[in-house]
Amino acid sequence: MYGVLVWPPEDLRAFLENLQVAHGVRGFGPPHLNLRQPFDWPYEEEALRIALQGILRGHLPFRVRLGGWGNFPQGVVYLRAYGGSPFRRLYHALEPLAPPLKEIEGPSYLPHLTLALGLSEAEAKALAERLPPPPRRSFLVKEAALVRDEGEALLEVARFLLGASPGSP
Repeated sequence: MYGVLVWPPEDLRAFLENLQVAHGVRGFGPPHLNLRQPFDWPYEEEALRIALQGILRGHLPFRVRLGGWGNFPQGVVYLRAYGGSPFRRLYHALEPLAPPLKEIEGPSYLPHLTLALGLSEAEAKALAERLPPPPRRSFLVKEAALVRDEGEALLEVARFLLGASPGSP
């Protein structure tokens, strides 16, 4: 299974990880913002890297604004993220790579950073209501990471600068 995602800035990552420890919860892998739903890739990994580089060079860096805490009925607690039109364009540009493993949210995907998975709906709602605001209101997305699911961990296999042409630093 592969994913295309954004790692949050260091201060936001540390904030989320500290909250996970304090509340005894965790998400899937380190805190991240998915740029598309996880998918299988039936070809060589290098072909996926080339395809992603081609897509991502057509999208310039953009700002993600952070909202409040929320919860999904499936027992998930998340920090809402708003990327506006640049995020939506990139999300839709990445969709044709491969079908998602399972249709989690479909076309109504809500950009977010997951704090906790596997809670009851009541636990998730209660936790989301008592969490402090994040240490920042926004961050600039300049790069995307290609990750592979390694069981309990996400292994980064490539990183791409948005708007960069092949061979650029």
